[in-house]
Amino acid sequence: MVKKPIILFFGASSGIVEEILKYFKNNYQIYAFYNKNNPKKKHNLKKKIKLNLLSDKDILNKIKKINFHNSKIIVVNFASVKIDKISLFVNNQDIKKTFQINTFSFLKIIQIILPFMMKFKWGRVINISSTGGLIGDKGTLLYSSSKNATHSMIEVMSKEYANFNITFNTLKLGNFNFGLYKLLKKEVKEAILKKVPSHKTGNIKNIYNAIKFLIESDYVNGSSIKIDGGL
Repeated sequence: MVKKPIILFFGASSGIVEEILKYFKNNYQIYAFYNKNNPKKKHNLKKKIKLNLLSDKDILNKIKKINFHNSKIIVVNFASVKIDKISLFVNNQDIKKTFQINTFSFLKIIQIILPFMMKFKWGRVINISSTGGLIGDKGTLLYSSSKNATHSMIEVMSKEYANFNITFNTLKLGNFNFGLYKLLKKEVKEAILKKVPSHKTGNIKNIYNAIKFLIESDYVNGSSIKIDGGL
C-alpha cells in the first residue's frame, strides 16, 4: 500500500498557514508545528505539535517521533521571528534569537530529515521568505540578514543533494490579508498597496499553487520565486 506523502508545516499558527492547510488536507499526512498559538482549524491534520525552535533538543525529540520510513517528505517552513529595530539598538540577544529561529533551527530540522529523504531518493524543501525581507528596509536588519542567510543555505543544499532528487527552493511572499497584515493601520495598508501594480493583496491560492508546483517539479531547484504582485 502506497503511503500518502508526509508534509510538515513549520510556523503553523500563522493565519496564512491555517488558511492554506485546507488545500492539502486530502492528499497528504499533515504535521503542523506551532509555537505559541495552537492552530484552531483541524483540516484533517495527522498531528499538531508544539515546538520550541529555540531548543535543538526539543526539535530533535519532536521530529524523531515521526515515522518517515518509505514516505515522500515535504518540508514547508513558514516559521520566523521579526524584531524591528534600528541597527544602532540591535543587541546580542536579538541576534541570537532571530538567527536561531530563522536560520539555525531550519538547518537543524533539515539535518534530521535529510537522511530519510536521501534513502527514499526524493524530497522537497520549501522555505518561505518575503520580498521585503530579502531586499531589506529600515529597521529590518535582523530579519533581512537572517532570511538572506537562510536563502544562501537553500542555494548551497540545492547543489549538495540534487543527485538524490531532493530540491530546495524559496518562496518570497508579498502582502496577503492575513496575520500581521490585518493588524496594520489603514493608512499603512494603503501605502503598501500603492507600491503593488494591481493595488491589491494576494489570494492564498497563489501560495498553494506555488507550493504544489514545487512539489511536483523535479527540475526547479535552488530557485527563488516571487509571489508579491510585482512589488
